Amino acid sequence: MNCRAVNRRTLRHGSWKYLVALGILLGGCVETQSGADPGEFYDPGSRVEVSEPIAFTDVPYDFTGPTPIATLLGLFPTNDFVWYGLASDSPYAHSGNCDPSRTQPTIPKLLTELPATIEGVVTLHPRYFQKIAVCGSDERYYGSYILQDSSGGILVLKDSRIADFDYGDRVRLRVRGIVKYFETRAVLVYDEEEVLTDFRSPEPIYYEEVTSNFVASHSGKVVRVRGRVIGEPDNQNFNEMKLESLDTPGVEWIVSIDKELGNRGVSPKLGESIEVTGPVLDSYGLRIFVASLGQLEWINP
Repeated sequence: MNCRAVNRRTLRHGSWKYLVALGILLGGCVETQSGADPGEFYDPGSRVEVSEPIAFTDVPYDFTGPTPIATLLGLFPTNDFVWYGLASDSPYAHSGNCDPSRTQPTIPKLLTELPATIEGVVTLHPRYFQKIAVCGSDERYYGSYILQDSSGGILVLKDSRIADFDYGDRVRLRVRGIVKYFETRAVLVYDEEEVLTDFRSPEPIYYEEVTSNFVASHSGKVVRVRGRVIGEPDNQNFNEMKLESLDTPGVEWIVSIDKELGNRGVSPKLGESIEVTGPVLDSYGLRIFVASLGQLEWINP
């Protein structure tokens, strides 16, 4: 039908129904237009591998802060399961037993050695989650990290979802309180961190090659191991991977992979050979902690 061939008499003498029909008829005669071919503006894309390089070195550190980290570690008791040590200017608000729910009294101890200033290289990105009961109250620390100097390394509990620094940054810390929660030894109370390095030039992270089972002296330090995956990380085992040494038969290690990496699909498969570099912590057993793809390297079979 020709859209112009409209009976004018019908328009003058017809009802509103004819006007509606006319509007529909005229609207249907508009010439349709389509958008341009998206191929003229966008290419089909390509697949790229994510890279998170971290500089490692086998050259030991040659520095400490005013207080070596090993000296701070020496303040922790060996027998108490739960223990708090605080500076005299930072006492716990509640005097006496701060956790009556425990059979063994938990009385925060005032330490004359605190406050103490430590300095170290960040060896674990400040994203490690820890839940620790502090005087009976469950506290969640979403941004914990590890500092290491030439004498040792220690966990720092930090409640932040924003990272102020990264792998290889040297950080100075004035410590005012420490905690031992079962086998975990950590800095609990401290002043705001001071970052001593430029973010564009982080320091290489020192590692020690290990071919034997982990021992207590490895805790807090960065190690490198080479193994074959005999237990895949998944949601059922808290994203923990088990490795069997490629160099020493019978030696096995546990590797705790960060949840964010797990969500990204970073999950080594059974039988793959892999090199892992990262700090060891005693958290219900000695294990390596991994929070960056740069800590993992696949070994060709």
